[in-house]
Amino acid sequence: MKKRIKGLIVNENWDRTSYHFLSQVVIFLDIDDAKRLVESAYVAYRKHPAIDTFTLQFVALIAVNYLNCCYHQHVDISYADSSLEFLHDLPAEPAIGLNKLLGLFYAALFNHNKGKAKGLEAIIKNCGYAAVIDDVHVN
Repeated sequence: MKKRIKGLIVNENWDRTSYHFLSQVVIFLDIDDAKRLVESAYVAYRKHPAIDTFTLQFVALIAVNYLNCCYHQHVDISYADSSLEFLHDLPAEPAIGLNKLLGLFYAALFNHNKGKAKGLEAIIKNCGYAAVIDDVHVN
């Protein structure tokens, strides 16, 4: 199944559908395969940044879901750096506001900034998005 997934999105023709697909399947991939595909998606997006809301949401979701995988697999921050930077560099659009906030949250976790992580966790929960970070524990 993993080979089939990679075969469907490993190409030079990234589009909205490819970004959407990767955003959903990244959690099923081995972390090294996921890293390669995610970074490929970022390169493609940066070459041709889409301004439509759906594409923007999908590429932001790729980053957030991948960061969640990185967190749960306890990988080195070097795995997460490109996604943290990518989310930071995306435009300040309301459609991806939560994703950008989650990027800050994961950055705080990876940088072991417990105070900042707890503060962002409280904001995310107070906004009604507790379910998005239910599987993340700030100790």
